[in-house]
Amino acid sequence: MDRLADRMRARLAWTFVGREPELALLAESLAAETPSVQVFLVHGPGGIGKTGLLERARLLAASHGIDSVRIDARDVEASVPGLARALAGAFAAPDHDGDLAATLAACGNSPPRLIVIDTFERVAHLVGWLRESFLAELPAKTRVLIGTRTPPDAVWRTDPLWREASRVLGLRNLDVDECAHYLRARGIPVEHHDAIVKLTHGHPLAMTLVVDVVQASGEVPHKLARDVVRQLAERFTAQAPSDLHRRALETCAHARLTTEPLLADAVDATRAHELFDWLASQSVIESAPGGLFPHDLVRDAIDEELQWRNRERHRDVHVAVRDHLLRKAKDPTQAAGATFDVLFLHRHAQAMQPFVDFRALGSVYFERGGPGDMPLLLELARAELPAAQQADVARWCTHRACSVWVVRQRPGQMAAATLSIDLAALSDDERESDPVMAAVWRNLQGAAAPRAGDRQLLARWNIVSGGLLQPSGAMNALQMSQFHQWLTLPNLGAFVICTEHPDHWAPMMMHIGFARMSGCDQVIDGIPLGCYWHDWRSSPMSRWLEVMVDRELGREAPMEEPFAAPAVARLARTEFDRAVRDGLRTFNDRTALVANPLTASAVVTTSRRDSEDAVEALRRLLTETAEGLNAKPRDGKFWRALELTYLRPAGSQELAAERLGLPFGTYRYQLATGIERVVQALWERETA
Repeated sequence: MDRLADRMRARLAWTFVGREPELALLAESLAAETPSVQVFLVHGPGGIGKTGLLERARLLAASHGIDSVRIDARDVEASVPGLARALAGAFAAPDHDGDLAATLAACGNSPPRLIVIDTFERVAHLVGWLRESFLAELPAKTRVLIGTRTPPDAVWRTDPLWREASRVLGLRNLDVDECAHYLRARGIPVEHHDAIVKLTHGHPLAMTLVVDVVQASGEVPHKLARDVVRQLAERFTAQAPSDLHRRALETCAHARLTTEPLLADAVDATRAHELFDWLASQSVIESAPGGLFPHDLVRDAIDEELQWRNRERHRDVHVAVRDHLLRKAKDPTQAAGATFDVLFLHRHAQAMQPFVDFRALGSVYFERGGPGDMPLLLELARAELPAAQQADVARWCTHRACSVWVVRQRPGQMAAATLSIDLAALSDDERESDPVMAAVWRNLQGAAAPRAGDRQLLARWNIVSGGLLQPSGAMNALQMSQFHQWLTLPNLGAFVICTEHPDHWAPMMMHIGFARMSGCDQVIDGIPLGCYWHDWRSSPMSRWLEVMVDRELGREAPMEEPFAAPAVARLARTEFDRAVRDGLRTFNDRTALVANPLTASAVVTTSRRDSEDAVEALRRLLTETAEGLNAKPRDGKFWRALELTYLRPAGSQELAAERLGLPFGTYRYQLATGIERVVQALWERETA
């Protein structure tokens, strides 16, 4: 009889591709009269092709004259009796009712068989019983093939007996040749192959779904359809046992590399170790020297689904990851890796796509150049710059006002370099000796009104092996060495970037808030040069980071003008009073303080210290003003009420009163008086 199941298996055999190493191991076991390896454990994420391989193995077994039985753990009661009953039923012994001895007797009296158990993750907690009480008792001629999403436990590889008798086979995405074989089998024209492979990353289920679309429409979609993404995301997240685990998976999908400290900052500090171990155990997650990362399609599906389903949660994940990375980027020992991870967060921004090689992130590193790098720098300049500019680089690279940042693939080698020159530290004659420096300085005098003591940096020469216009790992690192300077240098005023072919860079520069500097365009040695700049005093790092969040996520079209300098907030007395009270009440809530109008008030903007953002300045002013009450013995009680209520809270106003040893009414009077005096002191400074 021609059965539907047989026709489906035949069609599967026609379209099945790849998995040659796995099939070779299975064929060797099936061909042996008494195989040395009897148990095979196939694992991989949902849609990777486990069931297809299991069915292919059944066809292979049939070609060797071996019958097979298949159990789907989704149909099995998740208990020892339930699994035993399923095994007994598979051997046509329903009357055994889960009797293990009778089931094993049925196995022993039957010809060689292949037992296939699919979706084993549903009963994974029974693996100990299956291994020791069932598999160990099977006759030597029986083979077992288990398919599961979760990687098998370590016993299969470490136990002296099972290490020899079993093999763990992890499935990955198909390679380019395997994808081409599958697409030809499905009748897809060759001209569509590259686009489909790029879109699906060789994931079998994704390819199947996209092929269906192509066959229906005749065109390859630019991105995976929403229903396809949802199907994939559901398969990849199905194993998350709680919302906290799902948040860890979402964080892992958003970050370039996931570490335990990242999970502590972005998910849950008390359970970071547990969550990291859980992520590492998932078949969709890979490990690298720097941490964990998901397969490309897994990353895309989970991150895109979260952005579509819950934009606020997606933004929260993004900000939490970025804040963690920014803290690392300020540490010189971690700066290069952390800044590359920050750049990776821009992958959703269309404006960045032509200028960043996201796949090359981390392939090189940057660091401050030293005296020993001068020969390498001059060699790089000779290879990439006209002769006249080579002489300029040789002259300026050792100047006291010049800092050199270099990019390397390995120690003792140089792939790129950027020379930042502090124009404020030069004499008039030195600035006038270079037409670009002279033009930039004139612009700064008219536009930025440089403050005494500030650095006014010009990235005058940016040199990359192979040129600046082609995205590369070296170009990534050169850009991130400049970002590191913006993030860490004290007293930074303007930062100006001189670049070849300035029109080429306009979309990216607008995206990152750098304006084209007028009057600075030059043609030197036949190469057009232009400058872009950002004033870090008028638009400081804290505000820049706030604006960049939505740009990084690709949610805001590039602005026609770069960041405008923030206007100083001119608050009426009642508004100022309310803002001070809100600032005290939300003193420990950074998100609330960012939105407080005091951050743009005169009292805050005029008193900010080097490298201090607006929130940090506001907290310092509130603390200093409150502490000022303690300078007068009669007013010390007002300071203590403020301290235990807002600055270092006791937990509640009742607890604060108890800590102070005061009746609650007296405590409330002292707190109200302290607030009024802080408001008055700050208002006097605001209007001075």
